[in-house]
Amino acid sequence: MKKVELKVKERQSFGSSESRRLRQSGWIPGVLYGGGNSSVPLAVEAKSLKKALGREGGSAIISLTFEGKKKEHPVILKEYQNDPVGRGLLHVDFMEVRMDQPVEATVRLELVGSAAGVREGGVLDHSLRELHIRCLPGDIPEGVHYDVEQMQIGDSVKVGDIPIPPRVEILNDPDSQVASVIPPTIVKEEAAAEEAEEEAAAEEGAEAEEAPAAEGGAET
Repeated sequence: MKKVELKVKERQSFGSSESRRLRQSGWIPGVLYGGGNSSVPLAVEAKSLKKALGREGGSAIISLTFEGKKKEHPVILKEYQNDPVGRGLLHVDFMEVRMDQPVEATVRLELVGSAAGVREGGVLDHSLRELHIRCLPGDIPEGVHYDVEQMQIGDSVKVGDIPIPPRVEILNDPDSQVASVIPPTIVKEEAAAEEAEEEAAAEEGAEAEEAPAAEGGAET
């Protein structure tokens, strides 16, 4: 994996009002956590962070450099908080790592190819999209891929079937389902059931509207 460089600055002021001020000026508040109990409050430019993570994703090894200092800190993205109304990141945490010690990380699990069962009318259900892994920081893959080209209708793939990248341990339950090709009859039955429920609800609504009119006519 390529190393991503990111410049940050140490925060001297704290509190919700200061965090809002930072975001309004294009910066994201965050914290750098070390190997022990130490932590350093920081701020990172929103555009730079988005660009850095966009190249390699959340599993990238990032080289943090504080403004005015030369020391590089190898880190991984520990946690981040998104704005619930979709206006970007609210907060980001980094974890400093040692390149000679294993770490745990989450990577994307992507399906590639066109399943044979899908070409026959089936539907590919992708139920697990991330893998929890452990390896040295330099061995964290950008993502894990599984070729579904040979999957027939009724076939399923579990975590234990996924090829393991070199020097990487997958921590998910090996029996967890990753994907399956659903027979077209199941999809049609589900659609028919939903349609029947909608028709029943519409009929109940129509009967409820007619009832008051009938009662009124009886009184007249």
